[in-house]
Amino acid sequence: MDDDLEVLEKIEHQLGKSDENIQIDSSDENQNLSLELVSQASKTVDIFTRDLAVRIYDDAKFITALRDLVVRNDKTQIRILIIDPDKPIKHGHRIIELARRLSSSIEIRHVHIDNRSDPQSFLIADGRGILHRKLASRFEATVNFNNPLFCRECLTHFDEVWGRSQPVLDFKRLHI
Repeated sequence: MDDDLEVLEKIEHQLGKSDENIQIDSSDENQNLSLELVSQASKTVDIFTRDLAVRIYDDAKFITALRDLVVRNDKTQIRILIIDPDKPIKHGHRIIELARRLSSSIEIRHVHIDNRSDPQSFLIADGRGILHRKLASRFEATVNFNNPLFCRECLTHFDEVWGRSQPVLDFKRLHI
């Protein structure tokens, strides 16, 4: 319990409260702030990604935070839209295994062909906090822990693409 309090005291940014745009430009910063967002989420995580960015999302602490979120709240919904699922399948990405084990809470869909040229990538926590990269191929990003208006704009786009996309069946049946 004391460890939990220490972690909370060390967190500089609070989901739903800290309203400042933070500019970042490295994979480590992306990884750390994605972890902070997911660790503080209580209901939803939505990720729009080109290839499940191994240097950001294939991290033991990140996977543990996603798992803990699902365990804390059985109504948790984690949705992932992926443009190119081949790379994470070949890599054996940890999110794939987690999604297999927690399939009632985590769903991964392959972005519809009409939306595959979308250059951005983002992670949204509870519809309030966002890590947004204008170019998924780069690590420059803007992070805000309390920007519901921008989150709503991105979630509207996410929901439209989600509705047109199909589940990635290879993630469910391949054990790589």
